Amino acid sequence: MKVIVFGGKGGVGKSSISAATAVKIASLAPDKKVLLISFDIAHNLGDLFLKQIGDNLTQITENLYAIEPDPDKYAERYTKNFSEKMKKLAKSMPIVNMMPSLEEFIDKTFTYRAIPLALRNSMFFQRILDAEKVIEGVGEEFDELSKIKFDYVVCDFPPTGNMLALFEVPKNQIQIIMKYMLETMAQIREFIKGIRKFALMLSPFYIGKSQEQRNLAKEILQMMNELEKRGERIVDILKNDGSLRLVTIAEKPSFEEVKRAAELSKEYIRVEAIHINNIIDEKFMQNCEMCRIQRENQNKYIKLIEEYFKDLKIWISRRLIKEPLGIDGLTELANEVYGKNATLEEIIKP
Repeated sequence: MKVIVFGGKGGVGKSSISAATAVKIASLAPDKKVLLISFDIAHNLGDLFLKQIGDNLTQITENLYAIEPDPDKYAERYTKNFSEKMKKLAKSMPIVNMMPSLEEFIDKTFTYRAIPLALRNSMFFQRILDAEKVIEGVGEEFDELSKIKFDYVVCDFPPTGNMLALFEVPKNQIQIIMKYMLETMAQIREFIKGIRKFALMLSPFYIGKSQEQRNLAKEILQMMNELEKRGERIVDILKNDGSLRLVTIAEKPSFEEVKRAAELSKEYIRVEAIHINNIIDEKFMQNCEMCRIQRENQNKYIKLIEEYFKDLKIWISRRLIKEPLGIDGLTELANEVYGKNATLEEIIKP
């Protein structure tokens, strides 16, 4: 599986280039399955393809599929079992039976929504990349995504901060889960901090003597071990088969953003290419003074970007007169970005 990730500042055409790339790859490799997935909060794949997509796997062409996952829906699926076991273990403490209000507090505290958003989103991302490895208790009833073996996965990622979270969590998710558990148990301790004699029972590592408690603790530990193994697999997939392409426009704020994104991402995934988007066509410069001034400013930043990223593949695309919508519009954008005669090899291995 080849994983192509598009990142960069919001509003630079990242989603359009992601979609255009997926369309181009699907057309050049008709015998391969291509998945286009949006991890951006502001999903707009449906708008680009002029059809309803949403959080259901949607077939766009014979070999191209797209999805705009609802993070809450999938987060609940992947974390509900874990949070329920944690809730059950907390409720098994003797003190809970003596304090109904504490039981109510635990019910509100141990929910999938309390699990950090970055972890919830990353669990779904990992599930996509590691579809053949199903973790017991974490999405074993997974939907149609498990039924298709995708050869290419094209990802439209959110801006830099949230993009980095998706990269970081697979590597550090056990620490994140432990932090969540400790913080939650600290909230419970705070809730009844005046009752000192139960301090031992409220330790984050308190397991108790009952067989049920030992079994629950063992199940939670097993789930965490499986998650850690999956995290290691995902880190390897991103390192070995991942390709990050950063989209920018020829302006200072966007240039500064991709410099930062490239530096912070290289620990997790190879940064292989830069897309400089929305360049004004030179043919408009003679009759449009504003176009001339804008293009001259763009030329300055194109030069800076090319110098800074001289070791990477750089694609430069002109601003299209018509918005690239539908298969035809996205094909036109892909041809503008990569060239009409671009080969599959040139796109997936820049």
